[in-house]
Amino acid sequence: MKTLLKNGNIFIGEDEQKFCKAMIIEDDRIFWTGNNWKRLVENIDQIIDLKSATVLPGLIDVHTHPKYIADALHGVACTPPNVNSIIEMQRALKQAKEYGDQGKWIEGWGFDETKLAEHRAPNVIDLDQVSVEQPIFIYRSDCHSSVGNSKALELAGIDRDTPDPLGGKIKRFESGKPTGFMQEVTATQLLIKAKSSQSYAQDVINMVASSNHYLKNGIVAIGELMGRKKPYDTVELYRDSIKRGFVPKIAVYYVYDEILDNETELGNFKMLEQQFSQINICGIKIFMDGSISGETAFTKKPYQDGKRGICFLDKAALKKRVDFAREHHLQLAIHAMGDAAIYCVLESTENLAPWLQDRPSIRIEHATLLTDKLIQRLKTARMKYAVVTQPIFLFAESDSYCKYLNFQQLQLVYRLNSLIKAKILLALSSDAPCTPWFEPDSPFYSIYAAVTRKAANGMLISAAEGITVNQAVLAYTKWAAIIGGFSQNGELKAGKKADFVILSDNIFKVPYKRIKDIQVIETWVNGKKVYHT
Repeated sequence: MKTLLKNGNIFIGEDEQKFCKAMIIEDDRIFWTGNNWKRLVENIDQIIDLKSATVLPGLIDVHTHPKYIADALHGVACTPPNVNSIIEMQRALKQAKEYGDQGKWIEGWGFDETKLAEHRAPNVIDLDQVSVEQPIFIYRSDCHSSVGNSKALELAGIDRDTPDPLGGKIKRFESGKPTGFMQEVTATQLLIKAKSSQSYAQDVINMVASSNHYLKNGIVAIGELMGRKKPYDTVELYRDSIKRGFVPKIAVYYVYDEILDNETELGNFKMLEQQFSQINICGIKIFMDGSISGETAFTKKPYQDGKRGICFLDKAALKKRVDFAREHHLQLAIHAMGDAAIYCVLESTENLAPWLQDRPSIRIEHATLLTDKLIQRLKTARMKYAVVTQPIFLFAESDSYCKYLNFQQLQLVYRLNSLIKAKILLALSSDAPCTPWFEPDSPFYSIYAAVTRKAANGMLISAAEGITVNQAVLAYTKWAAIIGGFSQNGELKAGKKADFVILSDNIFKVPYKRIKDIQVIETWVNGKKVYHT
């Protein structure tokens, strides 16, 4: 079966400038791209007139949290513009479809205390005013921290005597009673495990339901950066979801701490041999620090209140994780937002030989604060690094960044232009739903922020680090495919998968202010139309 798509504005994705007017797909692959299609028309089964529409390779979100997204889609958005105070949050939670359904969790996501009228995080007292009979769980905007009501704490077995987990903190009132606020990932996991252990079947349903969300955004492949072994295996969740209709391709990165007890089982832990399978186990994820908006990213210079954040791993612990990735031929994805955290990564790894040939051996996730010296070290290191970063944070969290960072630090955030000039492989991604925006994984908001450097409130941050639209699209297609192990995606060239999107507007020509409003008209995966407006 051959299909010709003609009269289009097709961005091939090979470089910044290469476009064509037509392409032919055969079964699940690109057969041909070019301009002179008329000589090939005799062998065509179907012809589609694009009517000058812009076509991009299928978009790839190489750092996201699909399980969290699936939860969020049926949960309550505790973000602006609808939720701007704890009182409004309480009202919104009472509108959740689960409200009043005994035994079901009420879930929310996206609050940022700097954006709330009370200028504080909600606590167990606030959430108990919504319900004391149903457990309530709400992610903070960074998805590192969270808050639960008394029922959630009870189900998780958290009380005044529960010790803080390594790398996390159970916040407490002066009396010693937990406030419900769980700071950082390891503390948040105490609530997540209680929630997930009771709802695997619902988790599968939610994941299947999220498929259309990705396709609507033109996302054909995703990097799952929080793979788990407990209370169930993340790969099993995806396999069961695929059987029931989940469409995007998935690269799974297991959180290292989750597999410590399974090293014997993982003796042959590596990227799956089946190159074209929908799921690949690509790597492991580790955390060096926290987040800027949570004031826990590890920085060289202190925040404006004198804090410097948290460093989770010393040199010996980092080496152990690097050795594990190298031994099992896995990519290592390192969460490092602050410049001090990035410095620690480079000190331990820059002189090592890369162990992967098809993609960078080490991905630095976020790399929010980058000095000129750090960029130079990334460029000249023996190790081959990639940077996966999120301009949506700049767009949605400018209030937090301005509150915590000084002027000099603000000039060092999301240095996209400098990274591209240094020829450091770069991908843009969402880290969704880990930001206080109602569309946290819209590629078009990210592209808008990467190009304009403007926040949602109109603030311009380090304009010199803006990049071109073409570069931003490459960072969501070709460059993302290289980094994330999606070797059959990222370009519309003969032999590649026929995964592409058709847009409502010409993203390369519209005024910048309209980029964030672009819609996906159609999404195609494996040569089949899987979404249309």
